[in-house]
Amino acid sequence: MRKSEVKKILLLVIEPLAFGILALLFIIPTITVVNLEPLTKTLKEFDVLGLSNKAELQITIVGGTHQAFEKERLESTDGVYKYTTILKGRESDRYSKPILEIVNNKDEETILEIYGYTHLPTKSDITMIVNDQVYRLQRPNGDVETQQLLLLPRQKYILYLAIENFSNVQFDEDFELSIKEI
Repeated sequence: MRKSEVKKILLLVIEPLAFGILALLFIIPTITVVNLEPLTKTLKEFDVLGLSNKAELQITIVGGTHQAFEKERLESTDGVYKYTTILKGRESDRYSKPILEIVNNKDEETILEIYGYTHLPTKSDITMIVNDQVYRLQRPNGDVETQQLLLLPRQKYILYLAIENFSNVQFDEDFELSIKEI
């Protein structure tokens, strides 16, 4: 009588396990075969080693945090790039930060027209620096100058924004930089 009870208990335990193992033997290979099917969708265009085959001008924002620059944005409309930032209230000093990366992917030289200003003049001298060359955008008296920048073919440039003031600025001010290809 004891052997029959043990046999019943083993059948109750072993039979479900056997069915589970048998099911796994068919389910796992099926899932594997389904996952090995070839991709039929088109892959997006990749840049290989950072090289691009597009012959165009690329301007991207560098970003990052800085004590004098806040809320940087870059927008493009009809070939005109518009960079905006908030110049924070600051002590009298000189501040600079890399703001834009410009890549000329064309096979010819490109000239950019750059125009930058603050909405409220705070007697700050605002310049941009590209390859250790300084270009004045706004004089301390508020006069704004348009600059032209020559980009050589297949070259990358980092544009720095520099502000210098000889007295403390107690409030934030909006700065806008327009870039267009001529």
